[in-house]
Amino acid sequence: MAVFDNHIHLRASFKGVEAAKLFERAGGTAMLLTHSPYAEAPVTRADDYAKAYGLTLEMAQAVRAATHLQVFVALGPYPVEFIHLRETLGHESAMESMERAIDLAATHIREGRAVAFGEIGRPHFPVGAEIIRACNDIVLYAMAQAKSLGSAVVLHTEDPTPATFAEFAAMAAQARLEPRYVVKHHSTPLTRPEDNSGLVPSILAKEELAAQALKGGARFLLETDYIDDPDRPGAVLGPATVPKKTRAWLEKGLLTEEQAWSIHHDMPERTYRIEMD
Repeated sequence: MAVFDNHIHLRASFKGVEAAKLFERAGGTAMLLTHSPYAEAPVTRADDYAKAYGLTLEMAQAVRAATHLQVFVALGPYPVEFIHLRETLGHESAMESMERAIDLAATHIREGRAVAFGEIGRPHFPVGAEIIRACNDIVLYAMAQAKSLGSAVVLHTEDPTPATFAEFAAMAAQARLEPRYVVKHHSTPLTRPEDNSGLVPSILAKEELAAQALKGGARFLLETDYIDDPDRPGAVLGPATVPKKTRAWLEKGLLTEEQAWSIHHDMPERTYRIEMD
């Protein structure tokens, strides 16, 4: 059975390939390896993204070489980086740097090294209105690129409400990007279309969240958001969590095989326009 972790970070400086092997041994078959900042490749200007993205792409290759996993990649400038760039470069230069980072990610998507922009969005903690507006403009810029490329966008934001989903659906409509190609990472379990405006919720693999999500149907993805950080080992969830929890939920009847197939096979294929083994 296909078992897909929709949001995982791996670092050569910590567990890296070994974490991917744990996922595979537990029954995992595919993952979306999502870019995030690296201490060893700090971003202080737009040109720094080439090295940072390179670390994510190198990790994807290393996992493919060491396992039988399918590894798909999402690339994009982490939203909080905008705050730091704004402090050092000024608002306009920070905006230009983020857009150039989106442009570089677009090149990797166009050339087949990545399948989505991510994780992009806005800070998950309170910030000023000017920063929110700027981050929304960056998301809209990425959505327009995603429409052109036929790719998806993975959002990092505050915990979403129906109003949050509606806001991003309106932005997607402005970019002419169908909402089914917009993924809300670390989502609340709002899986009914009338609650999420057609966006794709990606839910942490916790039983209470999965049970709530399934009440609205199996139109969602599962993730660990494993960050592979030695200062926070096992956070957010360990790399083996998605396959272990999926198997446990099947055994106890919380999840049917048909629902599992939708979550782990059909949804990833439709959302990222990929072919699952």
